[in-house]
Amino acid sequence: MVSGAEVDRVAAEFGIHFVNSAKRADGRHQSKARSTCRGLLKKHGAGHLRLVLGMINTAHNRGNWSAPVITAVSWLVLNKPDWVERGDFLDLFDRLDLATLMARAKELNPSAPTITLSVLLSYELDGLLKAQTQGKAA
Repeated sequence: MVSGAEVDRVAAEFGIHFVNSAKRADGRHQSKARSTCRGLLKKHGAGHLRLVLGMINTAHNRGNWSAPVITAVSWLVLNKPDWVERGDFLDLFDRLDLATLMARAKELNPSAPTITLSVLLSYELDGLLKAQTQGKAA
């Protein structure tokens, strides 16, 4: 069984402090997604959770600690392992603006923003990967 303390320890590695779900997350280091992180930890292990949080924990995207963002990034890691294993993947991923993509996902499909964000992340990264491949071929 995954303990709350274990989830808190992994999150603390990235400077994340979980707040009560009834409270508003005020800072770039606060999140209400404790149960989401606990689920990922239980289902996929600490290494997976660290990878997901590490991908979000960039200067550009830090603070996007919502459950839909964490879940969508987890989905990407699980379903696109060939992308994640690329040496340049984190640099490409850091080009994405997670806050803008999340806002777009909510606008496009307010009833299922997590799924929509997963699709948008895939499309955006696919475009970046293709552009990078074409640039190397030229």
